[in-house]
Amino acid sequence: MSLGLRLVGVVCAVSLLDVQHPLVSRAASIGPSARRPWLRAAPRAPRAPPAALARRAPPARACARLSGAAAAAENAAEGGEGMPFSARACVFAVQFSEAVQSMMIFPFLPFMMEGFGVPPAQLGVAAGALSSSYCFASFIATPIVSSLSDTVGVRQTMLFTIAVGLCSTFAFGMAPSYRLALVARIVAGSMNGNISILKAFIARTTSGTRRVKAFGLLTLAFGCGAVIAPATGGLLARPAALYPATFGRLPLFRAQPYLLPCLVCMAVQFAALLTAYVALPRTPAAGDARAAAAGAATPEVPPAARAGLRERLAFLRERAPLLACGAYALDCFINVLYDLAVPLLLKSALCDGGLGLSMREIGCVLSAASIGLFGSLPLQAPLTQRVGTRRSLAWANFLLLPVFLLLPALALLRRYSLSPAASPAVAAIVFPALVVTLALINCFGTLGFTLGNVLVNSSVPPSQLAMINGFSQSLSALARGFAPIVGGLIVSISAHMRVGGQFVVFAFMGLVALLAGAVVKSVPQADDA
Repeated sequence: MSLGLRLVGVVCAVSLLDVQHPLVSRAASIGPSARRPWLRAAPRAPRAPPAALARRAPPARACARLSGAAAAAENAAEGGEGMPFSARACVFAVQFSEAVQSMMIFPFLPFMMEGFGVPPAQLGVAAGALSSSYCFASFIATPIVSSLSDTVGVRQTMLFTIAVGLCSTFAFGMAPSYRLALVARIVAGSMNGNISILKAFIARTTSGTRRVKAFGLLTLAFGCGAVIAPATGGLLARPAALYPATFGRLPLFRAQPYLLPCLVCMAVQFAALLTAYVALPRTPAAGDARAAAAGAATPEVPPAARAGLRERLAFLRERAPLLACGAYALDCFINVLYDLAVPLLLKSALCDGGLGLSMREIGCVLSAASIGLFGSLPLQAPLTQRVGTRRSLAWANFLLLPVFLLLPALALLRRYSLSPAASPAVAAIVFPALVVTLALINCFGTLGFTLGNVLVNSSVPPSQLAMINGFSQSLSALARGFAPIVGGLIVSISAHMRVGGQFVVFAFMGLVALLAGAVVKSVPQADDA
């Protein structure tokens, strides 16, 4: 623990360095508009000559459509190559480390609760409270962390949150009791607010289809972490018992059976810390972006000249940002329900309405279905150019309902395929159809996360990016915290149904997806037809 605390001290000392950020100057200028209250208080910019006007970025729009001509104009106005490689590496590394930290504990969590002496009757409650504490802590702390980035800068806040998260991972692996593990998990969830800082950083430094690709990188990093984290927790927990020849002679791993996966997670977090230290120069607050864009000699301005708190929270009085954040939270809610319901459906016996797959078969099916996660990434930018961000996101949610209902239908088909009356052709199509269905769900889910972030960040001016991403991340954390409670209740109700119980949870998920699509369609915007 002392090593982690020293690392926090080093990060806090480094945050005092005064390094100019070269990327914030690319923030888009905002033109006046009588229809938007957050623009009325802005001073009128002096009239620029036509040559200067041609170089200005397009004015901010409420969830504007990134259609072909508009996106091409934004990319032409932006110039350059978008985010540099170092910034993209930082975005990927930080998001990947957060995914590993949040999901690593689930394979060994029930065994850890038993080691803490939790009674079997309270095992589910204790494990659920420990896993949900991460989301609820993120819900409370994310707006504070986002506001801190506006005050002290992106780089300083990012380094601090990663370092504290690293120390909390070490504390979790060394925790001798349930209470200390719960405290460590709460601290880790509180530092999850740096994802909202990443999103604001992407929104400030990209536009058009480049913004779609940059947010797709976030989704890709989260997907990679979601694949690697459970394997890390499952294969490396209790190493003295699983690998006695290597770890059985080490007293540390006999006394702390869950420290090894935490050490691997700490290595990933330390790599993210180094990447952020190298790739992110010190940034001024979001309110300083206008001074940098206007050609100021230095982006550091007095605090009085920065955007005030009232201006940065003006999106709370706007319909478009609130609807965009609500749709994103609903997508996060669906994602957690999906992670809960699909493994149960695949594992449940045929007589209970499941598919009756073995652990090896489940692993093969889920691995093959991950092609939907990576296959959707090249389609995101062309799709938004042709159809628009809002329409693409709405249809990605609408199409989830029939695809969700296909999963329990395939369970019925598999049960029929094993009967004597079924032909061999029926049994041959069950597994390919299952893989395709899960791949489609992964594809639509990836589109939902990526385009949801684009929609949220397109609904506000640059001065409000940090606060709205904090609000959106906080709202999504609240949705993720309640999703296991709602999902467990629905699963328990469906288990007592004699006929069609396996359809209940997936029909509910489809209805929530329809609601999310309807919310997206109701987002007001100017250019979409």
